[in-house]
Amino acid sequence: MPRTVWRSIFLAALMVTIISPAFLHAQEAGTHPRIGLVLSGGGARGAAHIGVLRVLEELHVPIYCIVGTSMGSIVGGLYSTGISLDELEQIAIKTDWEGLFADKIPRQEVNFRNKPDWPNYITSIDIDFQKGISLPKGLIEGKRLDLMLRSLTLNAPKDFNDFPIPFRAVATDIETGNPVVLSHGDLAKSLRASMAIPGAFAPVEIDGKLLVDGGVTNNMAVDVAKEMGADVVIAVNIGTPLNTREQLDSFLGVVGQITNILTNRNVEAQIRILGPNDTLLTPELGTVTTASFEKMGEAIEIGARTARDASVGLSRYTLSEDAYRSLREQQLGKATPVGQIEFVKMDQESVPGSGFIMKLITKSARNVTKKDVLAYNIFELYKRGDFEDIDFGLIEENGKQGLLIKVKEQTVTAHTIELGLELASTFQRDNSWRLLARYQASRLNRLGAQWRNEIWLGQSNRFYTEFYQPLNPYIWRLFIAPSFEYQNYPVDLYLKHTDTNALAQYKVTRTNAVMDLGLQMGEYGETRFGYVRGTAKSDLQTGIPQLPNQDNDNGAYRIAMRFDQLDSPFIPRQGSMLSANYVYGREHLGSDENYESVQTLMVKPFSYGDHTILLRGRWETNFDSTRSLSRGFFLGGLFNLSGLNQNQIFGNTVALGDVIYFARVLKLSKLVGSAMYAGASFEAGNAWRKRSDVSSQDLIYAGSIFVAIDSNIGPIYIGLGHAEGNITAFYFSLGSRTF
Repeated sequence: MPRTVWRSIFLAALMVTIISPAFLHAQEAGTHPRIGLVLSGGGARGAAHIGVLRVLEELHVPIYCIVGTSMGSIVGGLYSTGISLDELEQIAIKTDWEGLFADKIPRQEVNFRNKPDWPNYITSIDIDFQKGISLPKGLIEGKRLDLMLRSLTLNAPKDFNDFPIPFRAVATDIETGNPVVLSHGDLAKSLRASMAIPGAFAPVEIDGKLLVDGGVTNNMAVDVAKEMGADVVIAVNIGTPLNTREQLDSFLGVVGQITNILTNRNVEAQIRILGPNDTLLTPELGTVTTASFEKMGEAIEIGARTARDASVGLSRYTLSEDAYRSLREQQLGKATPVGQIEFVKMDQESVPGSGFIMKLITKSARNVTKKDVLAYNIFELYKRGDFEDIDFGLIEENGKQGLLIKVKEQTVTAHTIELGLELASTFQRDNSWRLLARYQASRLNRLGAQWRNEIWLGQSNRFYTEFYQPLNPYIWRLFIAPSFEYQNYPVDLYLKHTDTNALAQYKVTRTNAVMDLGLQMGEYGETRFGYVRGTAKSDLQTGIPQLPNQDNDNGAYRIAMRFDQLDSPFIPRQGSMLSANYVYGREHLGSDENYESVQTLMVKPFSYGDHTILLRGRWETNFDSTRSLSRGFFLGGLFNLSGLNQNQIFGNTVALGDVIYFARVLKLSKLVGSAMYAGASFEAGNAWRKRSDVSSQDLIYAGSIFVAIDSNIGPIYIGLGHAEGNITAFYFSLGSRTF
């Protein structure tokens, strides 16, 4: 073949190679291949995408379009609207992701009315008398996540092609099992649908379809990027690798493996359609799991390192600094910053307490750049329970930009049944159990009246009913609360605290009717003033026959105050609690004797990392000594002079001081609970029959070592207690309020 022919073939091949998109090192954006970025799902592992984007910016690699699934849709969707990588990194690292997914606010901020025994009940069932029993479609409602995404996407256009970088989110139609590509509409809702893990998050309805996590059907949607017109695809796979046989040692491990198999198979199918000019990045995330939200900073670094390792190949798509800057300026010119919020309004201003709500939101809107603050405060209002739904968006009136709070007021009475269980034992003779049930009807009128009923069945029994009627619609509210209570419970009397066997056992039966006028101080606590009228009977069950039965009438005024900012009523690590109760009983009020009593309790934890020191003090006294069992006070049990039996010592005056140390030794799966703790206590206290007998010389010293588990079925304590006099007891309890 003539030399000229070979020369022509060589030159033609060279030209093809030069103009091929895969090897183009173009300096002008207009002649550059269109690069599609595909970001897969993987929970907390998705933070690696931020690191990849960081390196792509450093290399001046332009992005024509982005496709994201699940957490990849969150990162990709926010970046495509113009949010900077610095802000994305701060969102990833500083967001309370566990709180975001828990759909809860800290206990300190829970309305006090819903706080006292929270979460003493194991399960809660909502009943609609028209629709029947209502069960959640997911473990997590996702409202807090919805509001967070809303705050981050306030400026997003309805057409995702109008973003600075065109974007698509991938979800799954739970009815048909088909993937759904979201290209327009509400971006916050689309991102939420793309990461709605089946069974964990409630599905999201969009355009008549019920959508869940896109990872179920297409976790790395390379095909979608190519359909958008991408010439070259950079795909980032952060999916979870399959577990080994040794790791498949539990039910959760097997279920997780099945999910990973399904996800990995659809990822493998997408990898097969990658062309020779495309790039696949697979960050080796190691111990960063889908739930390792505390390691998102580490995931970002791993993603960046992976992209840098591939920088030689990625450099094929680099633009010059000037060309890249020009392109980014052109893209970001399409972004519409939120800007200044000049007013806030509600679409239903007739909602009770709307003026107070507007005051809170307006205060938050001044810090709208702190988008998580805005979303969090609106979520707090939602958790008050006044609204069936709440949302917000931007509006413009008279040339000014404002925030419109969209609420759907609760108009139907809510009926809730809660069930619980308490078990306690000293492994010797004190063993008790109790079934708990509570029925509550809420929103009985526009001011939020409630009717609460509680039943306890076991060795001790209780029936309690209260009608709670607020007198104003504000968070700090006056209220009236008539109530009735019936109780019967056993009381063991011991001659000395060192005795093994009780001298006698009584059964105490009490009934009380109360009318209270009170002030609820938002999430901080409440104060009540009321009149109490009732009876008490103490019947001897076993013991010396000469011991008397007792019948008492009760008529008294009472003042009760409780301040509660503890983060947990069972294993508190933050906050404080103070309660005080004063009773003024007089014969002319219906009492069989004149008496006065005071009860106080203080709890204050101090935490340093995983370590907590808790101080607790208790003082109770009858100013006029009484022989009535129903008016006396008891001590004994774990943390209440450990080593003694439950309520082993009795008197008209009780004093107790505790120093309790515990450390978090194990973080638990959210399906099991929160954490496991180990600790020890030192206690001193006693009970005296007469106030004149009170002396520090009579204090009984005790202590314990224990393990505590903050579980989803209630707190679990296992401990060994020892008191002076060589008294030792083992303890076990489930669901009991010990601190």
